[in-house]
Amino acid sequence: MKITVIIPFLVISLIVHALASDESGELNGSILYTRIGYDLDSDKRIIIRSKSEGYIEGTTSFELFNEDGKVVFSGKVVPWGRKWNEFWWIADFSEFVNSGVYTCSVKITDGLKLETKPFKISSDLLWNDTWETVAIEQLEGRVELRKKNYTKHGPAHAEGGGWQDCGGYLREVNSHATMLNGLFDVLEFSGDRIDQDEKEEIMSQMIIGLDYIAFCQDKAAELGKGEGAIIHEWPKHTNVITGDVIKGALCFARAAKVFESANSEKAKEYLERAQKSFSFMDKNGPIHHSGGTDFHGTVQPDDGFNPVIHGAPKGFVRPVEWKTRDLVMMSWAALELSGEEPYKEKAIAYAKQVIDRQISKNEPEGDFYGHFKAYASAGHTEKAWEHHHMGYDAGATFPHYIIPIIQLTQKYPDHPDQKKWGQAIKDFAYGYFLPACSDNPFYLLPMGYYKDEGLLVFSGLWHGMNGAYGSAAALALELWNFTGDEKFKSIATGNLQWIAGLNSGIEEDGTYVSKSMIYGLGDEFIGSWTKIPGTICNGFESDRQFHVEAPKKSTDGPNVFTDEGWITHSGGWLSAISRLNKPPK
Repeated sequence: MKITVIIPFLVISLIVHALASDESGELNGSILYTRIGYDLDSDKRIIIRSKSEGYIEGTTSFELFNEDGKVVFSGKVVPWGRKWNEFWWIADFSEFVNSGVYTCSVKITDGLKLETKPFKISSDLLWNDTWETVAIEQLEGRVELRKKNYTKHGPAHAEGGGWQDCGGYLREVNSHATMLNGLFDVLEFSGDRIDQDEKEEIMSQMIIGLDYIAFCQDKAAELGKGEGAIIHEWPKHTNVITGDVIKGALCFARAAKVFESANSEKAKEYLERAQKSFSFMDKNGPIHHSGGTDFHGTVQPDDGFNPVIHGAPKGFVRPVEWKTRDLVMMSWAALELSGEEPYKEKAIAYAKQVIDRQISKNEPEGDFYGHFKAYASAGHTEKAWEHHHMGYDAGATFPHYIIPIIQLTQKYPDHPDQKKWGQAIKDFAYGYFLPACSDNPFYLLPMGYYKDEGLLVFSGLWHGMNGAYGSAAALALELWNFTGDEKFKSIATGNLQWIAGLNSGIEEDGTYVSKSMIYGLGDEFIGSWTKIPGTICNGFESDRQFHVEAPKKSTDGPNVFTDEGWITHSGGWLSAISRLNKPPK
């Protein structure tokens, strides 16, 4: 079923796939696997789904065949259990470590088998087969699309440069910053895997993104919003959002290091801009004002805060306090600036505020602890993804991203708070992150814990959150590095493979077919209004895209696929694959 929704500035094509059944009303069984391929040294799983608990009776087996039709591996299919009103089974062949092209056959009954199409296994496959398309080819296409918007929407939509960042004309600062952090991570963690020409191409794209954020910083000053402030997007959404300014400061700070030897003038400019934006937020933050607008241009109350997405109780009034995720970003930006005082102490102070909001083991939320309150004075906890509209919540996408606290332990090993930092990281890792991601068969990071509903993965989303899964994978790999526990690498692999095709699937003729959600990559892929190769779409959610229903356990599930492509998802993907298959230090 294809639904077209018309809104003022563009026509949005939403692909919505509802549940399908055969004549008996029962869903057929489906075999799900990655459509891009499996990394040789990561988890390798195939997942079966069915409405019927008895679809697979007792113990059954699976076989892996090479291109010559020879069985090269066999194993048992293990029931995972029930989730999202479906039953799931796992065929795990992680211990098989031979590169090649294979097919898998799963015996259901004596007369019925489910079979995959051929798929690849090779060393560093997700990196080798995706990074350049996602990081370079896609961004080149988005520059061209931005130029086309000059003609379609008017000259102002080309001013300042940047990338056309989603399905419409938008060039949001938050999405540019997330994409830039992915590019920074490519150079920092996988610079040894790319040649000099590729590095220069990446740096050229970095300048395009950074200079757009710089343009938005200059526009904020020109509009009287403050020296160091950054507007959200030009020309339609000139409000200043706390998260945008911090992410801008973070990107400028990281860029100053990247360009220090390659372009000293740019490095100096970016450092000055980083200091201005950080100083603005340190003195004036957090910003609370009205003026956020939705896609129709309507001003939203309370600057676009949506208590439903946050899981806030009825009648909740947003306090004039920092969001926890913004405190994390302030600590991260200060850490990147910490070659000069007083940024070291700022990084530590902001991190302390985050840790002070941690849910304790003695007072858990349901079965979970170690995650964080959304505000110091609020009872509800932070959600992985709060993004919607153009106001307060826009760009609230980095999910529980405590990487700066991990970096504090590495950078200041002799600090008196070292033990507190380490314990906070372990509490989050083992009290929330690991059990929450293990609560579904794909290891996906949930949306969050909701009072009276429990842990939800998809319900309450404004649109699918593939960007969170990339960032969650990057966080999981940092936790693997910190703890040495392979379970966190499994979480990283699960979140990445969801995007690569090992997901709940798209309904076709009474069964579900797994698809890559990176446009142009994989033997079967889906999504992207723009048709730009390397675009990662929003993905799955419970309800319809750009619409929020109250989060409920009864509606939680990957019920709807949404195909808008947003560069935020690409940034998270790059942050993860650049760290993948690099063993803990």
